[in-house]
Amino acid sequence: MIFHLSYEIPKKTALTFDDTTKLLSEVELVIIKEQIRKNAVVIDEYVAKIHLFVNQEKYPHLEPFVEKIRQRMFLLMDENDTFRKVLWDHYQAEDLIRHS
Repeated sequence: MIFHLSYEIPKKTALTFDDTTKLLSEVELVIIKEQIRKNAVVIDEYVAKIHLFVNQEKYPHLEPFVEKIRQRMFLLMDENDTFRKVLWDHYQAEDLIRHS
């Protein structure tokens, strides 16, 4: 176990969200990019599971547990689309600031 003195521990800054601008903070950018990557990994796993069950194991494609996997996958895909739209809006706003 490691003990730290109180002055050795960095102070946490409070996260604030400014909904009036499309620009994101560095922390928000990191969070969104990490979540897109994590979702992509899980989506790939779901695709592999669906492929295994439907194409290799020959389960019917409308099997209830396959549908549950498919619905979770679609939810993650929608979430990633939303994150990518937010990221795209950020890059466009950043580009406007840079070129003005």
